[in-house]
Amino acid sequence: MNHSFDWRGFVFFFALCAALIVSSVVTHFGILYASTDAEAVRQASVVIPPPAERLSANLAAGIVPARRVIDSLQISDVIPKEGKFISADLVAMKLFLYENGTIVNEFPIQSKGKPGTSWETPSGFYSIKTKEEVHYSTIGKVYMPFSMQFYGNYFIHGWTYYPDGTPVSASYSGGCIKLTTEDAQKVFAFADIDTGVFVYDKKTHELLPSIALADIPLPNIAGEAYLIADIDTGDVYAEKDSSEARPIASVTKLMTALVANELISFEQSIPIENVELKNGKNMSTTTERFLVGDLLYPLLLESNNAVANRITKYYGEDRFVDWMNTTAQALGMHRTSFADGSGVSPENLSTPDDLFRLLRYLADKKSFALTMTRLKEKEVSAKSGAVFKVTNVNDPVFRAPFLGGKAGQTTAAGETMAAVISLSVNDVERRIAVIVLKSPDRLSDTLALSEWVKKASVTDAQMKSAACVVCTETPEYRKIEP
Repeated sequence: MNHSFDWRGFVFFFALCAALIVSSVVTHFGILYASTDAEAVRQASVVIPPPAERLSANLAAGIVPARRVIDSLQISDVIPKEGKFISADLVAMKLFLYENGTIVNEFPIQSKGKPGTSWETPSGFYSIKTKEEVHYSTIGKVYMPFSMQFYGNYFIHGWTYYPDGTPVSASYSGGCIKLTTEDAQKVFAFADIDTGVFVYDKKTHELLPSIALADIPLPNIAGEAYLIADIDTGDVYAEKDSSEARPIASVTKLMTALVANELISFEQSIPIENVELKNGKNMSTTTERFLVGDLLYPLLLESNNAVANRITKYYGEDRFVDWMNTTAQALGMHRTSFADGSGVSPENLSTPDDLFRLLRYLADKKSFALTMTRLKEKEVSAKSGAVFKVTNVNDPVFRAPFLGGKAGQTTAAGETMAAVISLSVNDVERRIAVIVLKSPDRLSDTLALSEWVKKASVTDAQMKSAACVVCTETPEYRKIEP
């Protein structure tokens, strides 16, 4: 990113002054500066500082921060000078209470969601949404004392116990931040509705060296835009128009699945009509109910638009799409916008650079979603017991060396693909994102790019070999920053 401090500072200051004067208008300046109950608005077309600088400036000015920020801030960056605030450090496993910028108490975190699972505790900026002295979880079938919801299915609470009073195992977590009951009671007494909560979890990228590439010509790619980049290092190995926003079609559903996982209990059921499923003839009635978690299979594998619409409308379509956009901004996808959960709308726009950020987050923090997309087929049962088969239409992601991904196609978008492949270099698995937009043949383009990076990758042994006539020293690649 090209940082021009004086210009960006001037534009930001001018926009901030305008917002203070026109008090009836809430301006977002590129990410969604709204309270947790306000509807999102479109991004303003104004040059703005980087997220960390922007948020620090807003906190100092008393402006409500973004609802979600991922992997770009430390706790010290976000502590407000006035009022109450809660931070949860998932690295140190401690929860801190602040008042007027000063720590007033701290407590050990007993458990958090397991990394890489659908229940991994989401990092980001939130606020206390609800408070219940005892909350019954329909997901875990347990009671959660002194429960404070901060986002979707995620709570801060005391030690959970079963209906017969038996305490839950210390190792059990559904993704919430669990404290001792005594400590949770103190946090419960401290927190108010809308008290800010920041959940910190450091990046999990392993420090790996850049890959050296042989001087092999790139294949002819029909797509208007593409990107090959390293998930772990951010190195861009090949690209074309990777920062230009284009319609992405059903690649959208990767974000839909991510948001559904974090907002809607997988134990909730949603009605689906048999005409809305490709194999709906197997259903015993015209309408069946399916668990939300099971609906992710037709959503991702057969790219079912009706299921996408059912999921978003179950939560509230406007609110769901709002969270899709908020999460995109939190991931640094600043040239991305969503208008629906299916990808049918041509207003679902993104860039290869931004889709790389989404794939990296999924690979690091929600790998279960990519794992789901590798299935060639899956049988899903309705609550009645009726079974139907889902077939994967995202060829070639269910074939080696792919680790998962999503394809799409509409008239406006052409054919699209966002996928991750596994590449072995120096006996180390490297995860490489391959993204193609506006292609007449995404399968051919995706396979050609994947084969190219595989052939071009040079091992240490090849570098040292006198016979290696095409080897090259590792160059300085453009990096996609978090």
